[in-house]
Amino acid sequence: VAKLSEGCETEFAETVAMVTFLLARGRGAGSIRQAEEVQLLRDALRSLRNNFRDHDPQHHTLDTLEQGIVSLIDRLHSLHTHRVRILSWKHKHTQVLRTNFNMFLQTIGSSASTKILYFTGKSPTPSMINILKRLGEVTLKDVKAAVDREGNYRYHFKALDPEFGTVKEEVFLDGAIVPGWEGKIVAWVEEDRGDER
Repeated sequence: VAKLSEGCETEFAETVAMVTFLLARGRGAGSIRQAEEVQLLRDALRSLRNNFRDHDPQHHTLDTLEQGIVSLIDRLHSLHTHRVRILSWKHKHTQVLRTNFNMFLQTIGSSASTKILYFTGKSPTPSMINILKRLGEVTLKDVKAAVDREGNYRYHFKALDPEFGTVKEEVFLDGAIVPGWEGKIVAWVEEDRGDER
């Protein structure tokens, strides 16, 4: 390894200090600033090369150093660009989600009715009615009044049981809140033939 002259050592130290500074600043580099910084780096390396003879092996070391630094600056720029895109996407979509959620809350607040789909033994197609109460406030008595059937009937509702999953839950107390399913009530109204519960 050739020993550097005292002036060359100083220039080398200045070049290394400049490269360190450029890399530290390079995190937020825009394409114009990045190009300027790469050009500044190449000028410093060219000046440093002038201190070596044409066939000095240190030229190869400087080439490797230059390629590595340019590659690092490119990577930093790429990471910064990717991060900016992610933050921009996140901000944009957070705003959209927030707006949609607020609209949803307004709809729920203003909508005081619940759809009830109910099946009878007569048809495989359900009937639908609306009750002017929010889901979670509808009682069996409300369902019975809305369905308006004469005679004795049993009422089963689609529900989610933590142990068994999706079930048909029988509700028989008039004051009981009936379970909802995906924003509505799904019920089976079956004639009570006197079977035991």
